[in-house]
Amino acid sequence: MDNFNKLLNDKNDGKRKQSSLDQISNNIRRLYMKCYGTEPEDISQIEGMIEDIEHTFACLQSDWNGKKLGFSTMLSYTNALLIANDLLGLELAGTYGDLETELQVRREDEKRKNPQKFNKISREELDVVFADLKENAKSKATIRQFALFQILSKYPFRLETATLEKISQNDFDSLEDKGIRNFLIEGPTMKFNFNGYKTAKKYGTREIPVDDELQATLSEHLKNVDRYVFFDRKDDNEEKAQDKQRNNLSVWTKRLLKKYEIDASTTDITKLLITEIWDNGTTQDKIKFAMWRGHEVQTAARTYATTL
Repeated sequence: MDNFNKLLNDKNDGKRKQSSLDQISNNIRRLYMKCYGTEPEDISQIEGMIEDIEHTFACLQSDWNGKKLGFSTMLSYTNALLIANDLLGLELAGTYGDLETELQVRREDEKRKNPQKFNKISREELDVVFADLKENAKSKATIRQFALFQILSKYPFRLETATLEKISQNDFDSLEDKGIRNFLIEGPTMKFNFNGYKTAKKYGTREIPVDDELQATLSEHLKNVDRYVFFDRKDDNEEKAQDKQRNNLSVWTKRLLKKYEIDASTTDITKLLITEIWDNGTTQDKIKFAMWRGHEVQTAARTYATTL
């Protein structure tokens, strides 16, 4: 382990405390001993363990002194593997990163055994509004209304839905700087493209496909749209203009639901969608919804997943 520890310290540049470096080293040593029954004598052996993905995964999931590792402990080992992968110049960050995300989901699932909060809108109420708007989507105004509510009731987006701009794929591809603008892209397939939102600096651009039913509705609505898909605006400062659009969507949603005697908001609808995924969806569904929202899976479970 001496050579590995030297490499770990040499490439640290003061970023991690010595206690963190010791934990990383100990995790690699303990995991190697679990997998191969002896301590690693050379860096190449550690490299071999990282590259032997199937065996390493099996070691993490096996019995350790008669019991399975907890998810937090498995995450600690996985984090050490990710750091060692980078130190050794290997190309398995994606694989171990996927494992890390899945373990985060499973840990949050375990924590949600006794959710405390209840939601303000039910699936039955959401379906009633959806069906009524669909049935009455016959004019410009009602088609717009149904298109907007479809997005709210299917995708756990933030209020940036209000700021969407209509754009062709060719025009989108020619944009040199998208800034904080958000787009609905028309092309061979229709897509949402979000660049300016609350956690954009951390998560970057999000591009999400539009489902077939929504695409059909949006195609009708976009025939009547010049630039802004749902809420027009004056040529204000971009940031201030988007603030006004988001506020317009928040007020619009509350007023719409109030007509159906439902006291709820866009956030409450999002909580319902995420709760349904966390109660009934797959691990990949949970990861996808967190990505669509633009936050970590822990935040989805802790803040948005309530109880049905």
